[in-house]
Amino acid sequence: MEISVQYYRAYGLNIASEVPLPHLAETQSGKPDLFISRGNIPPSPPLEPTKVYRAGLNARFAQDAEGKCWLVWPPLLSFLMVNENQLVLEADEVDADTLSLFTLSEALGLILFQKGYFLLHGSAIQINQKGVLFLGQPGAGKSTTVAAFSQKGVKVVCDDLVCIRINSSGRPSLIPAFPQIKIWESAVEGLGIEKKDLASVREGVNKFAWTEADSFDEHEVPLEQIFVLEPPLESGNPMHPVAKSQVPIELLNHFPLPDGLLNGTALKDYFEKSIEVANAISVVRMNRPANFQTLYDFVEYLKTTL
Repeated sequence: MEISVQYYRAYGLNIASEVPLPHLAETQSGKPDLFISRGNIPPSPPLEPTKVYRAGLNARFAQDAEGKCWLVWPPLLSFLMVNENQLVLEADEVDADTLSLFTLSEALGLILFQKGYFLLHGSAIQINQKGVLFLGQPGAGKSTTVAAFSQKGVKVVCDDLVCIRINSSGRPSLIPAFPQIKIWESAVEGLGIEKKDLASVREGVNKFAWTEADSFDEHEVPLEQIFVLEPPLESGNPMHPVAKSQVPIELLNHFPLPDGLLNGTALKDYFEKSIEVANAISVVRMNRPANFQTLYDFVEYLKTTL
């Protein structure tokens, strides 16, 4: 059977893929930065549990002395990452939407990590040509916050996997991902988004994908501000700067990939990049808005002050 290859753009990469990735912008064929293929994956070194969950499944991870990485969600599917530019997927009887969901998450993140980018788990927007990043534990409201900004005409840069390039001067920039936000049903209802405009997400029956392709911009955005979202307070949204000395520890808490990657020179490099981020921008801890009206108030505040 002939295998079809399609070409896409995401995170500044030209991607050739045997796996359909409908959420990505299609491009003309050309020399790819990444090739995604389907095939049989060789046995891995011993797999270790990770903190990574996708569709309720806990991922397992292994890495060999040559730098090849295995990311496995038993019994569903497996990925192998090779040479910063090859991603091999092995799966049986898995629907196309699920394959795309898993491919565009931590699996693609491993390729970006191998290429030397600084990665975080969060959501980001662009206001007045400046990048704003929201971090927080699962359920903190990152995607909901970004969706509220999008409703008010603010461009979304990325949701879930955040890719940052740090230039030779130590300045960080956000590399746009692709135009999709994943939000829970309660947020859909609270924000007044029409469900007919959404697609369900395999991760949960009450989670939806909202695509804002018309306003998506592929240009890098200088990172200006990071907000760490915490549980809401009825009395307001107090903001507290995070001390520069604590920023690397804070950012490490939001590393989106298996912790097994962060050892030796990779751990040293990650901390050095986090120090550069701390020196370049401010990081603020804030209690997220307690309701949707105060969330919209925060949107307007940031639009006029940044």
